[in-house]
Amino acid sequence: MREVSDKDHRPHALVVGGTGMLRGASLGLAARGYTVSVVARRQSRLDALVQEAAGLKGTIHPIALDYRDTGALKAALVKARTRFGPIELAVVWIHSIAPAAPLAVAHHVGSPQRPGRFFHVLGSAAADPSRPDPQRRAVFASVANIRYREVILGFVREGRGSRWLTHDEISAGVLAAVEADRPRFIVGTVEPWDLRP
Repeated sequence: MREVSDKDHRPHALVVGGTGMLRGASLGLAARGYTVSVVARRQSRLDALVQEAAGLKGTIHPIALDYRDTGALKAALVKARTRFGPIELAVVWIHSIAPAAPLAVAHHVGSPQRPGRFFHVLGSAAADPSRPDPQRRAVFASVANIRYREVILGFVREGRGSRWLTHDEISAGVLAAVEADRPRFIVGTVEPWDLRP
């Protein structure tokens, strides 16, 4: 396994769930010059993503696994860090079926000396005013090696109604959140809550 040298160092990013709705974000980070490790379950989708990234300033490196297997996830992230250097930026979309996975990822991003940015992509329910969850932020704030950021996926108001965001809108919004680097970034809107589709 080849280790990173200063001569060929590119910033290392991680996208978990990067072949579906975050596919555009994976490609966008590669276009910005990142070495992007992408975690997804289907090898065929990862292979297609690698091919699409050919010729971009950065590169895509596939990690085919099911993130519900926390042990396999941790081992893959250690391997990626060894090969490409510290993970400076993570974009993490993990369904609630794997509650331990986001925190497991957080422990492999950055270092206490040089914290990495951790963008936690969350569904609109995270903005439900009737169910605030300050505990989530507190848990991630306790991880010394990251700067925690929430990206809330809202909806789009159209006329008198509303609709969910498209994959392209989600990826563009996530890239905007990375650029803005704020503690909380909402893609689309979450207000008024009763217009949620």
